[in-house]
Amino acid sequence: MSDIEQAIRDLIEEQVSSVVDSHVEDALSNHGDFSDLQYKVEDLEQKIDEVNDDSLNLVVEHIVHKLIGDSKKVMSKSYVEDLHYEITKLKRELANTKPTE
Repeated sequence: MSDIEQAIRDLIEEQVSSVVDSHVEDALSNHGDFSDLQYKVEDLEQKIDEVNDDSLNLVVEHIVHKLIGDSKKVMSKSYVEDLHYEITKLKRELANTKPTE
């Protein structure tokens, strides 16, 4: 191997080493930022877990009350459909009964 080849290899090795060292240092310095973000995310997740369904239901009820007032009530579509089915079933049963004298 000639001196030129060795000089080129040494220069490349030095440059690669410098770049790798720089990336490692950057990663280590950014690790603190990552840890801080991870802690903040975990803290927010814990706060979300603390809010239970009852609290959410109270908020939703309050919003609905403000939007539609006291004279109306919000029902789920499935609940209304179930009631409609029951009414239809009762009407059929009533139509099939014979009046007693």
